[in-house]
Amino acid sequence: MSHEIHLHFRTPPEQARLDFEYHLAMVQRFTRILGAEDALLGESVWYLCGDTKDDSYRYPIFRGHGPAAAALAVLKQEVDGDDVLKSFAIWNGQLEVTKGASILYYFDGTDGAPSAWSLALVSKPPSSRLGAWPTVAKVLSEAVRIWRPLLATVDTRNYAGVFPDRPGVGWMIYLPTILTEQHVPEARALVGVLDENNQQMGTIVVSVVDEPFSASDPEHVRVANAIEVRLVDQDLLPRYADL
Repeated sequence: MSHEIHLHFRTPPEQARLDFEYHLAMVQRFTRILGAEDALLGESVWYLCGDTKDDSYRYPIFRGHGPAAAALAVLKQEVDGDDVLKSFAIWNGQLEVTKGASILYYFDGTDGAPSAWSLALVSKPPSSRLGAWPTVAKVLSEAVRIWRPLLATVDTRNYAGVFPDRPGVGWMIYLPTILTEQHVPEARALVGVLDENNQQMGTIVVSVVDEPFSASDPEHVRVANAIEVRLVDQDLLPRYADL
């Protein structure tokens, strides 16, 4: 079973069009948080994805306090002259499916769309690589503090929400607004995300708390769908086109 974290964000205007170093530095901060929960996700294990198995072990992505120089050189060469979109893909070097992980990252698009990244974590059903929902919500909260996203979700690869033009709730969704039980009575938990000044930035809405979310469980899907409908009724679930 693959649980995925998806995050959509915009780079602050004063930092617009900053290059790979800026974005990889944020990813490195996040992998330190992941590594505290799973050693196979820590900052030292990640490699730049390649076209072959050998190539995919050739370039460690982090060295010390920043991105590795060799990996940076490869990334910059790959996008040289391409002003449409910049991207990179990294993986944790584990060939065993239930130990593997990958991050796909897109930024600096010229079409006005927000930047985005996704983390895919595979585990044996019905488990979650990051454990129970409080740990997953904690990791998601840390990602929110790093990127200040427009929205973020945790779901499974085969989950489909009610509204094709809007994000699905899946296991949990972060929205940059303060939500209460009155807003979302269907939620099984609400987690406020605080900034460095202890002010609430937004809320994580959780659909399932007694076990990891599965799109194969009709009750899990029913609750997630009900939350989506409730949010849309209150104009709280944005369309992708409006991000």
